[in-house]
Amino acid sequence: MYNTYSKYNKFQHMASLRKALKTTQFLLLVLLAMVNPLSAQPADEKKHPRIENLLFFVQKNPDANTVIYELNLNKDGTICTQAPVKVSWIKYAEDGKREELSNIEKKYVYGVQSQDLGNDEYKIHLMAYTKLPLYLKRSQTDNKYKIYIKDEDTHYLLKRAFIKLDSCSFWYPKVQYIDLVAVDTANGREILRRINIRSEAEF
Repeated sequence: MYNTYSKYNKFQHMASLRKALKTTQFLLLVLLAMVNPLSAQPADEKKHPRIENLLFFVQKNPDANTVIYELNLNKDGTICTQAPVKVSWIKYAEDGKREELSNIEKKYVYGVQSQDLGNDEYKIHLMAYTKLPLYLKRSQTDNKYKIYIKDEDTHYLLKRAFIKLDSCSFWYPKVQYIDLVAVDTANGREILRRINIRSEAEF
């Protein structure tokens, strides 16, 4: 009877583990409740841009320079369906000047690929990690375009990200990990998803 009870507990434990793993679609992806989402970067060292039509932004080591992802609109105010997201720098380390991405930055780290899914929705891929689809669509609360991460039936509103670069990379930037800070639209809780790029490459 004891063995039967132990086997039952073991079965229940394994079932619970499988259920927990099913809630995420990414290997090596950790979902954590955050008190300080970018604890590796002191809050007073990182500035949060205030820009109209800002979707999200990306910060990196070792400086405060920030990549911003804006809604790309035509002159008539409609979304540019061929390239719905516009990407550029705010160089806080250089008096906050705006600057375009270099070709290498677009290709390997900060650029995006987009796909029109119809019904006013777009699939977006960051070049730093193209395995992770992001979704640009209108919010049900205010009808504004926003970027979401989908996990089964849950939608997370992407707010910002931090990219850890390998300082030893020479020819082009190599990403060690990405922290995605998002909000659970069901309860408003801020969460972090960490993607370990180096671990996946070594797997």
